[in-house]
Amino acid sequence: MQLRLQRSQRTGGVLGNTVFFCLDVRGDYTPEEQSNIRKYKLGGQIIYSSRAAQRHAATASAHLDRVDSDLLREKAAGLARGGLSAVMARLSLNISIASLGRGHHIECKDLEELLEAEDTVRLQCKNVTRYLEVAATFNGSEVVIDYVNGEEKIHITQGAVPLLAYTPDSSESPPASAASSSGPAYEMGHELARMGDGMIKAWLDFEQKLIARAATTGWVLPATQVRIGAGIVTLVVLVLLYEIL
Repeated sequence: MQLRLQRSQRTGGVLGNTVFFCLDVRGDYTPEEQSNIRKYKLGGQIIYSSRAAQRHAATASAHLDRVDSDLLREKAAGLARGGLSAVMARLSLNISIASLGRGHHIECKDLEELLEAEDTVRLQCKNVTRYLEVAATFNGSEVVIDYVNGEEKIHITQGAVPLLAYTPDSSESPPASAASSSGPAYEMGHELARMGDGMIKAWLDFEQKLIARAATTGWVLPATQVRIGAGIVTLVVLVLLYEIL
């Protein structure tokens, strides 16, 4: 894996004298790493969330805690504002393992925040390569560790004889580590997570099409304004659903 970083800066703002620090990041995965990322389903793992995303996520959590209130008004307000903040958190800058391969452009007025983003991405890339390296050792090989005078000497044997004999038909209960995640609750949670990701992707696609369509008619719609509009619409829909239900 190779991580590519390109630093730059630009001026902007209302008066054109505000400095924005920019960072372009992209991860180049080898074919084997791409295959393992798909195999172990690591693509959706978030390795960096911007301060805005973290702020919206914290706000969403605080508002959703109000749902436990005995007052209906508090429940409705907590659900509506929490849902809005959760949507804004998802629409803010989040870098996943898969999206890093496509590349990201990061802009910050605060140099400290940009350096924090760079350090976080670099650290997480180390963790990803370490994960893939360790996962590759789960291939039936045997690791033998000799301890001599407090020092470790590691030997790896490929195609070793199994240490433990276990058959699925055995009357003994399988080891706890052999149990897989299953059950109605797990399946429902997995399905809800899949539906949520699908809704976010569908909205982002719609947002890009809306901006492109507006551009052909001479209208300039910044992504921020579109997302604020989406948040307002989401809030209205949540309130109407609460009143109906």
